[in-house]
Amino acid sequence: MFPHVVIAIDFSPAWPLLEQRLIRLRAKGVKRVSLVHIISPKSLPSATESDIQALQDRLQQQAEPLTELGLDTACYVDTGKPSEQLAAYADKLAADLILIGCQGHGRWQEMLLGSTALNLAHLTRIPLWLEPVAQGEHGDAYNTIVLATDMSPTASKAERLFQTLAPHYQHRVAIIAEQLLEADGYSIEAAQLHLTALAKRIPKLDAIVVPGEFKQVIIHEANAWQADVIIIGQQGHSRLHERLLGSTAQTLLEGAACPVILVPSTPQES
Repeated sequence: MFPHVVIAIDFSPAWPLLEQRLIRLRAKGVKRVSLVHIISPKSLPSATESDIQALQDRLQQQAEPLTELGLDTACYVDTGKPSEQLAAYADKLAADLILIGCQGHGRWQEMLLGSTALNLAHLTRIPLWLEPVAQGEHGDAYNTIVLATDMSPTASKAERLFQTLAPHYQHRVAIIAEQLLEADGYSIEAAQLHLTALAKRIPKLDAIVVPGEFKQVIIHEANAWQADVIIIGQQGHSRLHERLLGSTAQTLLEGAACPVILVPSTPQES
């Protein structure tokens, strides 16, 4: 699924859950792991070499169990704006996924690394896996994967990732909300044709057009299907004045009991 995973670390209680998720992903093809901790000027304005070495040692301790599992593990400590540095490391290391946790009860303002995840979603060119620390009943298995799409070119990358991950899940669900159709002038028939084409590429796909407000539709359907993960892509609907990588992700993390994978569009699709 994701051969090389970058994990954003802030030494919070989120780490054990991220470690568990990584171990589950390892069974699906993860071979290489990079643990990255970025020292923000806000938290430590003048980091010394001693500070950096101490954090490097802590990362090495967290990496030891992963190395014992046979994973190729590396640790990096750097300074700067966390979102920018994490995106840069993901590029430099040619990673396939960034894994980051959510603290508290899924509230956006309690996201691991503060606002880093939201900013990172707009900077990274690879998928961003948001793992809720307060897990619900679902999220640990590989039973159901849900895609929320809007048929736009910016959503195509999310659809391709969904197609790649679908064989790992027993149930595959693709959702289009009528609200987005109305906002962009698409007809229900056009949405159904789009989902039919998607179903031809993904066997045993349940593809549905659902009435209602977009964010609530995703949460309702994901919970009804007992989703183990939700995939959403970047949205460019200026009429709605929001992006899927923004307020919708916040709503999903508050209302859905499973991880969310945010898939940015490529620069050409922006």
